Amino acid sequence: MVWALLFAMGMSGCTAWTAPDLAPTPTDSGPIRIGIVTPISGSLARFGQAHLQGYDIALQEINAAGGVLGRPLKLIFEDDESAPEQAAAAVEKLATEDQVPLIIGAYSSSATLLAAGMAERFQVPLIVPTAAADEITRQGYRWIFRIAAPSQIYTQTILDFMDQIDNPKRLAIVFENTGFGTSVAEAAERQARARGIPVAAYHAYRAGSTDFRPLLEEVKASRPDAVLFVSYLDDAVSLMKQSQAVDFNPPMFTAAGAGFGLPDFPQLAGPAAEYTISVTQWTPDAHWPGVPDFSRRFREKYGYLPQYHSAEAYTALHVAADALRRAGTLTRPAVRDALRNTNLTTIFGDIRFDEHGQNHHPMLVTQIINGQFVTVYPTDVAARSAVYPVPTWDQRAEQPTVSEQEP
Repeated sequence: MVWALLFAMGMSGCTAWTAPDLAPTPTDSGPIRIGIVTPISGSLARFGQAHLQGYDIALQEINAAGGVLGRPLKLIFEDDESAPEQAAAAVEKLATEDQVPLIIGAYSSSATLLAAGMAERFQVPLIVPTAAADEITRQGYRWIFRIAAPSQIYTQTILDFMDQIDNPKRLAIVFENTGFGTSVAEAAERQARARGIPVAAYHAYRAGSTDFRPLLEEVKASRPDAVLFVSYLDDAVSLMKQSQAVDFNPPMFTAAGAGFGLPDFPQLAGPAAEYTISVTQWTPDAHWPGVPDFSRRFREKYGYLPQYHSAEAYTALHVAADALRRAGTLTRPAVRDALRNTNLTTIFGDIRFDEHGQNHHPMLVTQIINGQFVTVYPTDVAARSAVYPVPTWDQRAEQPTVSEQEP
C-alpha cells in the first residue's frame, strides 16, 4: 500500500546514497522539487505511511491551486528505513545530488537528530514535522525549523492537566529507552520535581519488550497516584493489558502520545485501553481553521480519520510552499530567511518560529471513553470532562460505558 501511494503521488523513491559535496544549483524551470525523508520500510513504516497520506493531500491541493511561483511541486522521497544513519544519508543525497531547496523530515527523534546535523552541515533548510526530542532545537542550528511541540511541552501539558484534575502526590514514569522516550521521561521527572510532585518510580525498558509484568509489579508497589507511559504502539498495548493482568490500579493512566494516541491502540488493546489519557499534537476535532474540511477529505480518500502525523506532514508541506512563495527564489539562504519569518494559520494552528527554529504549538489531552478518543483538555476546547478517578479493573466489568458529560 505504501509504494502504491508513492506511485500515485508521482514521487521519486530512492535508496540512500552518499554523494560528493556539490554546490547547490537549483533549476529555474520544471517542477520545484522538495526532499522528503520518512520511514517507508522498517519498524516505523506505519508512521511513514501516515506522513505520506498527509503529504499526498497537501501536494494535490497546492498543485491544483497553481503550484508555487507558477510551477508545480514534486516530492523527492527518501526512505530512511527506520534507521537514523539512513536518515542522515538521505539528507546528504537530497542536499548534494538532488540539490533541493529544502527538505522535510524525518519521523523519529533519533533519525531527526542525525538528519538535522546533516542539514546544518550542507546548509539546507529542514522542516521537522513530528520528532519531539528537545535536543533537536537546542543545538544552535540556523537551518532547522520544527512545527511540532517538543518533549517538554508533552509533559508540561499532561502535568497541567493533572494539576487541574487533582495534582498527584506520587507519580510513576515508565518509558522506552529511545531518544523520544528518554527525552520525554527526563522532562517529566524534572518538571514534576519542580512542581513538588514526588517521582515514586522511574523505569526505562527496552523498546519491543514483551513481558512487562515484573516491571509493573514494581511500579504498583510504589503506590503512585498517576502513571505516565512513554511507549509506541505494541508496547502501549502490552502495558495496558498486563496492567490489568497484575491488577495495577492507579487513579490515572496517562501517556505522552506516541502509541497511546494512535487509532489502532483502542482496537488492539480493547477494554484495557478504556480511560487512558494521552497528550497529543492534534485531533480531527481540533478547533483550528480548516480541520473539519481536511478531516473530511482525508476520510473520503483513505476510509478513516487522520492521525496527528498526517496533519503534521500536511502542514509541513504547506509551510514549505508558503516559504518558497515568499522567498521568490529557490536559493537556500532566501528560503531559510522566509521560514524564519513564517506567520501562517494552518490546520495545526498558527505557525511562527522562534530564534531557535521552534514553533510554539499548544497540545491537547484526550481520554479514551467508550472506545473513542475524546478531547478533555484544555477546558475551552474540551468535548467533555475527564473520567477521574479511573474505575478499578473490577469496577470496569460492572460499568462498561460512560454517559455523556459537559466539560
